[in-house]
Amino acid sequence: MVPTFVQTACADCHAVTATSLSPNPSAPSFENIANRNGLNRATLSAFLIDAHNYPDAMDFELGQEETEALTDYILTLKRDNYKPVM
Repeated sequence: MVPTFVQTACADCHAVTATSLSPNPSAPSFENIANRNGLNRATLSAFLIDAHNYPDAMDFELGQEETEALTDYILTLKRDNYKPVM
């Protein structure tokens, strides 16, 4: 289940559910992020802490609890047979 804050803070730009397209073509889907080579809980969590400190339009910070919840959620989208949605 998608955390509520993800729907309000992320879904305007990112596809937050599997096999959907991002409303903003420049924003990767969460499924795409989850399936990147080398991604793991530690690398994703570290990235999310500073992910939106630029540009001003995306300027918001995630607290520790939100970062952990978002990391856990994105990792649920990891698939062995993942093929990017075009």
